[in-house]
Amino acid sequence: MLAIHKRNAHSLVARCVKQKHPTSALLKCSKSSGKAYLQTLSSTDTHRVTKDEELSLRDIFDLPTKTALGSQWYHQGQPTGLLMESRFLSPKSFQGTGKEAVAEAQVLVQKVLDAKTADEKRQVIKCLDQLSDALCRVMDVAELVRQVHPDSNWQAAADQVYATMLDYMNGLNTHVGLYRKLVEVMDDPTIRSTLDTLELAVAESFRRDFERSGIHLAKTTHERFVQLSSSIHDLSRDFIRFQSQPPQETRSVDVPVAELRTLPSSVMMHIMQTSNTRKRSDGTAVASIAQDGYAVHHILRDCEDSATREAVYRMWHCGSSGAVNALEQLLEDRRALSHTVGFDSFAHMALDDKMAKSPAHVDTFLRGLAEQAKPQWKSIIASLMNTQAQSGQGSVAGINPWDRDFLVSKQQMNLGALPSLNPYFSLGRVVLGLSRVFKSLYGIELKAATPQPGEIWHPDVRKLEVVDENGKLQGIIYCDVFTRNSKAHVGAAHFTARCARRIDNDIAVSSSQQSYSSQTVVEKDGKQFQLPVVVLICDFPLPEEDSPPLLSWSNVETIFHEMGHAMHSMLGQNGFHNVAGTRCAVDFVELPSILMEHFARSPQVLSTFASNHKTDAPLPPDLLAKHTERRRKYAALDLHAQLFMSALDQRYHSAALDPLAADREPSPGWSTRSLASVHEDRMFTSGIGGSRIFSYVQGTRWQSRFTHLVGYGASYYAYLFDRVLAGQIWDRVFMGNKSLVQSGGSGGQCSPLNREAGERFKNEVLRWGGGRDPWKCIAAVLDNGKMSKDEIDAVSRGNESAMRIVGSWRLPDL
Repeated sequence: MLAIHKRNAHSLVARCVKQKHPTSALLKCSKSSGKAYLQTLSSTDTHRVTKDEELSLRDIFDLPTKTALGSQWYHQGQPTGLLMESRFLSPKSFQGTGKEAVAEAQVLVQKVLDAKTADEKRQVIKCLDQLSDALCRVMDVAELVRQVHPDSNWQAAADQVYATMLDYMNGLNTHVGLYRKLVEVMDDPTIRSTLDTLELAVAESFRRDFERSGIHLAKTTHERFVQLSSSIHDLSRDFIRFQSQPPQETRSVDVPVAELRTLPSSVMMHIMQTSNTRKRSDGTAVASIAQDGYAVHHILRDCEDSATREAVYRMWHCGSSGAVNALEQLLEDRRALSHTVGFDSFAHMALDDKMAKSPAHVDTFLRGLAEQAKPQWKSIIASLMNTQAQSGQGSVAGINPWDRDFLVSKQQMNLGALPSLNPYFSLGRVVLGLSRVFKSLYGIELKAATPQPGEIWHPDVRKLEVVDENGKLQGIIYCDVFTRNSKAHVGAAHFTARCARRIDNDIAVSSSQQSYSSQTVVEKDGKQFQLPVVVLICDFPLPEEDSPPLLSWSNVETIFHEMGHAMHSMLGQNGFHNVAGTRCAVDFVELPSILMEHFARSPQVLSTFASNHKTDAPLPPDLLAKHTERRRKYAALDLHAQLFMSALDQRYHSAALDPLAADREPSPGWSTRSLASVHEDRMFTSGIGGSRIFSYVQGTRWQSRFTHLVGYGASYYAYLFDRVLAGQIWDRVFMGNKSLVQSGGSGGQCSPLNREAGERFKNEVLRWGGGRDPWKCIAAVLDNGKMSKDEIDAVSRGNESAMRIVGSWRLPDL
């Protein structure tokens, strides 16, 4: 997952990203009396690795008690600053960085406002980009600290810095003078003719963000925009807050204890310890099941009694009236906000700068995928109905939602258990495998590095350097992958602590401003660039005693996914902060990370590192094939869920919110009526008599738990969209290149670990970050003779026809 600040909240000058790299000499940049000087560091100071570098890379993850590269530096010696930043020495010094960044920003703001000559105006875009970097370098780290730092003093300081800088950036987003100066520059044909593709992309992104903040509106309309924005922010928080509160309408449901006998003993014990139990008048012992997701999951999966499952399902999905009311008002305010800036709906507003461009295009894409999936849906439903009849559950013309998980589990049990893959996936072996993949594809690899005192926030954090084939540093990756109580439950995420950008042409600021004394920069082709620094967050279980950390196959995919984001940050060095790496369209940003999941599932790739942590025996291919087949069996059900949520998201952000009042203001409860109408959409028929694969259950309000509506409003389709794009690139570029066919065997095998394919993906996609039309990136990377010229041209245009083509492409696992 790419963890991204809500761009429209403070997106103009500082589109800060949490998600969520040089030549022969590593440089430190410091400013003294307003002038920068560079200090060359020796390679022994900056690249500490053991002689056996691959063993070291594996050991820092697999043998933490022996190497303890994090622990030995965590509290020893004089602190050098969190994330190599000398300004981040302590909570107190960190608080001062916000003020320093704001002071530097003020100097740059004034330079923009004072720009009068052609040369000065030519520097406006650079000023804004430098300003964005100055603020994000602090705010992004503040967000990281709030999520992962174990010290409450650091967390409190980060909260204060974040809040202060958010207020400042919101002010910049509505700074009329900055907006007018940018428009003046962009509308000057003489200046515009001197801008290259990247500079235009940066300028357009700033202008778009300004206008999304309503800055170009008349006074009264702008006041309405600000009011609605504030209301949306408050309602979003309310909606999330209701998730942790049980709904007042139905707090619990009584379940006969006897019906829980088929649950795992640990679950049964949990229920008996956390639930109120009593005896009915007829002597039946019952347990009162509350809003307990753990218990509900197992009851729906393991309880034999359909009536019990139905009662628990209805209780769990009854929804909170408070959450529903907050959601409906939030969605109504979003629609009103879009109207103030001239859009028909919030979906039109949100998609205007995405690859999809319009709600109609998204609908075309989703329906194309659904048509592909219907044969699989029909097969799965027929299979589940057969299992339902065999288990004595009765036969209905379809599958009830409360029966689905039970029947799937029943089928899986009938197939028998497979030996676990976990022993073949020690964390160190997986990271070593990632390094080998990156070396094969891009000529870069991961190296174990020793953090300095104060550089990391917990002993479990590991530091990796990304180096090229000449040993030159390309960037830094910190890995904080184990679960702990002091860590927020953010799941898996990629945080950008610092973006790559060119700095030798920075605009000079006043000598009174504090400098970035530990700014690590590199020199390339006579230009200087700051290196990207990213942090990968996962929630992997701690290893058992005398065992390395062992990952499930799903967790292997997770770390491959997050490393895909990291490589986008490492290789997307185009000179500008605002379009570096992962700072691109929401429906494009997951492409590199999802592509990496294909490598995590490839037998050829897994064979390069997956081996038993005790015996070193390689992962048996037949065992991998069996696990792959099991996964594939129900992939279409996951697709159905993703399509449904994507369609519901689009409906909730459309021009007509209430299906019963299309031309009028919606009445209370409209979100539930819309939920029901999406269930009835022909998109979701199974093909068995035209029946729905899962029908709406009267009285339920599942939308009260759809929290992705807050952060991904009108953009939930993006993950599916990028899955399709990644699948095509995998098939046509990494697996479809004839040069990859190796001799031997029946017809040979294709290996995806091919430098030619990797360079193609790097040059056409990764290196651009957000500085190029993503449709042109997709068309270029796929233009390798495997698609017709007409199809490539249609894709490059990025219109409805392009969306229809993408919707027709094969989705992996179908």
